[in-house]
Amino acid sequence: MKIGTCLLCRYSSSRLPGKILRPLGEKPILQHIYDKLLTVVPKETVFVTTSNEASDDIIEAYCKDHGINIFRGDLKNVAGRFLAAAKANGFDYVTRINGDAPFINMGMYANMLDICRSGDYDFITNVKDRTFPIGMSAEILKTSFYEAVQPAIQANEDYKEHVTLYLYEHPEVGKRFYLFNTEYPELTGLHLAIDEEKHYQLAQRIVRALGDKYYSCTFNQFSKAIQQVKHEYELEGKAWTFTFSRDRG
Repeated sequence: MKIGTCLLCRYSSSRLPGKILRPLGEKPILQHIYDKLLTVVPKETVFVTTSNEASDDIIEAYCKDHGINIFRGDLKNVAGRFLAAAKANGFDYVTRINGDAPFINMGMYANMLDICRSGDYDFITNVKDRTFPIGMSAEILKTSFYEAVQPAIQANEDYKEHVTLYLYEHPEVGKRFYLFNTEYPELTGLHLAIDEEKHYQLAQRIVRALGDKYYSCTFNQFSKAIQQVKHEYELEGKAWTFTFSRDRG
């Protein structure tokens, strides 16, 4: 069984352009996520998956300079690009990780990979009901299953843009495993995806709070770091305004 990981990203983000190569501590966000992934999966199975638009040439140049595998495809048909990357590399299963998610938890991902290796499921996800923070999302799809549902996905522009939206709107399709966060309810729905400048500033603080635990932190350590950052805001006399949400996003 060959399981691949696709790090989906583009440079022309509408709300925070160029965020994928913004520095987070001493490295760009892309490099942080990539280095995290290599702690649990082989390098040859990880691909940055971006568009073939000229605006994403800068991402390809970075990847080539740093020895990172890259696949390019249609800008707007993200579902098609994701599937094409999986098929081009012979992946039996493929994971979707977003480029705005530097806090993806590797212990959680390793657990999801173990579930995947059973071969029992078409779709393994921690997104349902948003019990994990937004920005810790991981979704693993059986490639043949995802290819089989492409006619329905390709018939709808929203489904083409949002890789797994069709599956959440049609829960009867496929055999699934839903992973839920039951131990740290205080993290439920916390918005950690880097969508806007305020999220980027929050990420900088969290990285500082985690220090050398950034790559290997447990959920317990992460929860403590969040409380530390929240306390810093209280000391500054600011409100803790970073939103919690149960939306799919």
